[in-house]
Amino acid sequence: MIATGHTTRVRRAGLRRSRWAAALLIAACGAAGVARAGVLVEGTPAAVRVTADQAAIADVLTAMAENFHASYRSAIPLDAPAGPAYAGSLAQVIARVLDGYNYVVKRNGKASEIAVFGRRGEIAIPPPAPREPAAGLLSRWR
Repeated sequence: MIATGHTTRVRRAGLRRSRWAAALLIAACGAAGVARAGVLVEGTPAAVRVTADQAAIADVLTAMAENFHASYRSAIPLDAPAGPAYAGSLAQVIARVLDGYNYVVKRNGKASEIAVFGRRGEIAIPPPAPREPAAGLLSRWR
């Protein structure tokens, strides 16, 4: 069988598409592996096991929030590396992950909200500015 010009063009177009698809797949897999460290969360709120492979604290909190009806917010970046593994109740694991940080956990039924204010020992809220004396009758005569 002799290939005609039309069939050859179709084959080339299909080959180009498959090359592009393969290149996109490789780029997507490579970028996902580099940009996001692996975090595995298993168990129930009473018995949690977290395994973090070179993950930041923010990645660990995000993975825990997805699994346990929780949310978190932070006033500072949580890009410090997390430990390799944590185990215990949800409250214990949160305490171990956020060791060295000032934070609050608010529980509402099954949902939890974690608010991180800063590192322990740092001033989370700036002190108030000094007040000037009130302008009264005596202050006008000075």
